[in-house]
Amino acid sequence: MSPKVLPLTSSSSSLRGIKCQSFSALVSFVGSEILKQAWYFAHLIVPLHIMTLYRTLLTILLAATFTACTEHGDFERRLATADSLMTHEMPDSAYRMLCEMNAEAESMPQSLRMRHQLLRSNAQNKANIQFTSDSIGNVLVNYYNTHGTSNERMLAHYIKGCAYRDMKDQPASLRCFNDAVAAADTSAADCNFYQLSIIHEQIAKIFNDRAMPDNALQAYEFAERYARKIQDSIGILTIWDNKSNALINMGNIEEGVKIKEKVVKGFKEMRLAEKAARSIGGCIKWYARKGEFDKAQSAINDYEAHSGYFMEDGKSIPGKESYYSIKGTYFLEKNELDSAEHYFRKLQHAGTTRNEQYLAAWGLTQMYCNKKQLDSVGKYALQTFLHSDTLYNIGTAQNLQNAQAMYNYARHQEKALRKEVEAKDTLLRLYKWIIGSVATAISLTTLVLFLYRRNRKNSRNLIIAHKENVQLHTQIQEKAQLILALNNQLTQNEADIETLVLLRESTTQLSQRCKELEEDIRRRDALKTRGNVENEDIVKRFLQMAESRDATPNADDWAKIISVTEYYYASFALHIKACPTISRNEYQVCVLTKLGMRAGDIAYLTGNSSSNITNMRSRMMPKLFGEEGGAKDFDARISVL
Repeated sequence: MSPKVLPLTSSSSSLRGIKCQSFSALVSFVGSEILKQAWYFAHLIVPLHIMTLYRTLLTILLAATFTACTEHGDFERRLATADSLMTHEMPDSAYRMLCEMNAEAESMPQSLRMRHQLLRSNAQNKANIQFTSDSIGNVLVNYYNTHGTSNERMLAHYIKGCAYRDMKDQPASLRCFNDAVAAADTSAADCNFYQLSIIHEQIAKIFNDRAMPDNALQAYEFAERYARKIQDSIGILTIWDNKSNALINMGNIEEGVKIKEKVVKGFKEMRLAEKAARSIGGCIKWYARKGEFDKAQSAINDYEAHSGYFMEDGKSIPGKESYYSIKGTYFLEKNELDSAEHYFRKLQHAGTTRNEQYLAAWGLTQMYCNKKQLDSVGKYALQTFLHSDTLYNIGTAQNLQNAQAMYNYARHQEKALRKEVEAKDTLLRLYKWIIGSVATAISLTTLVLFLYRRNRKNSRNLIIAHKENVQLHTQIQEKAQLILALNNQLTQNEADIETLVLLRESTTQLSQRCKELEEDIRRRDALKTRGNVENEDIVKRFLQMAESRDATPNADDWAKIISVTEYYYASFALHIKACPTISRNEYQVCVLTKLGMRAGDIAYLTGNSSSNITNMRSRMMPKLFGEEGGAKDFDARISVL
């Protein structure tokens, strides 16, 4: 797994602080140089006592300007530091630091003041300090919709969505998160993909809460895509963990458990034992139901030791009591009924929610059913029914609330759209009235001016026409001279083209002659080499053995003839040896083929049959030359190496 890559907001903010420092230094340097040059030229034409007074005032003004710039630079450096603290998982420290800058921010320019509010709100959200109002979100969105970068605009809409999330207004929160996604510029090199991935995770959570798992999985896919762009390994594993929960809730348990196992492996490789333990906890019940009790026990040990959800006495921390149901189910599947009853009873006493009481009653019902104690089965089955009925009523009410919330969201959208259309219609009517009035005034003014200027224009046209005739005559003469010059140039170009054609034909003939000479030289060299090879003693010995058939070559003979062949045909040897799968027997066949021996002689000298030699040459075609072919094709290709 790759290490987690930090989001881009930190680097961009730090860079902004560095730029401000550099800008302050540059302004100071340029200001001093301008002051020196202005003083040099001014004292030549202005009396000295006046220049001294103005120099003092100018120095004070420049000093005040440079001081202000330096103060702003220091403020922005601290903003960058706070942003860096958030990036390094220290949002509490960043939030305290930004809150301490509240009073100072009021005296800053609007751009710095708004950036301070943006970072402070982001730190508040990261520190899990809930928003109680959407006012700051509205301020940020209104400003960054027309100012700042696309990353800042995305963050502003995200913060507004978080405010609605904390205020339990999920439809409004979803709308703001979608606006944040739309504000992102994914084609930009500095796009904050880390923040974009987080936004899609928030969208997925809303869809999960709304029992819309298909939409949630789609949102998780987008979150994973952007996390991969920045190689955020921890983020990717966390997204997989959430996806597995959605799959399990949909009933796709096997795939969900497989994904959780991959997540656990990844977290352990990154030495994140707590995250790994929390993820494996979701597999305990499913391992037990499949009868994989060793896996389930290992997951229990890991979960209880490293998840951080248990106190020193072994009890679960408040809010995590539902784990007793998981462990009770584990013992129930193992048929260890006393242990199962212990944990279901524990959940019954410690559970504070209706769902926990339902799980405890259902677990006890199953346990007593296994014990065949029918009275107790009836008792706890009735409790299970009562709790499930209550949960059904609560769920129905929640579904009605969700439906009402989504209806309100759609109705708010419809109202907003209607008001927007009405405002556009009113504005359009106003524009039409203004345009009509302006058009009437322009038409009347144009008519008066036309009537006034028409007579003057007619008289001027005669003078202009005469001048144009003179100019036209002059242009005709100039163009006639230009045409004559172009004709002369064209004649010269045609002569040059004929010369070039002759030169090209001569060049082609010379090139053809050179190729013929090169081919003749190559043939002579080949004949000379062939003669030299045939005069070698070892070659003569091989030819004699092939002709007389009274002896076969030994290892020393093969070494000598291979050495002679590689000496005279170096390119041949390099080509054959470049093939890693060529065998020694195949190499001997290649050498004898290169020396021009017949297939029958090659078969005798290598101890093979003629059919084997033919098949061997065919098999070596794709090995050595990358193409299919027969023995004759092989001989032809070998001969030219």
